[in-house]
Amino acid sequence: MVKIPETMFKYCPKCGTHKTMKVKQEKTARRKTGMSATARKEKLRRRGYGNLGKYSKRPVTQTKMASKTSKKVDLRLSCADCGKKWVLSYPRTRRVEMV
Repeated sequence: MVKIPETMFKYCPKCGTHKTMKVKQEKTARRKTGMSATARKEKLRRRGYGNLGKYSKRPVTQTKMASKTSKKVDLRLSCADCGKKWVLSYPRTRRVEMV
């Protein structure tokens, strides 16, 4: 279990100085940003007919893939002075406790 304090002394990019920030745990899941390089390559090769190389193979079943035991934690920091908010990504942990 990781204990994260409710206030952190961090750098504020808007103010340009280090200040104490309020910390909350971000509840929503991460959003995908665009398509990955392999997804773009696959989409390009899907046009037309014929063998699609490695994309012709059947996908690996979920049972053969190992699932991760932990999730990455996103913390929402907010500056006390200017009110600027941003998300700080924290390493993988099983449980998080705000202290």
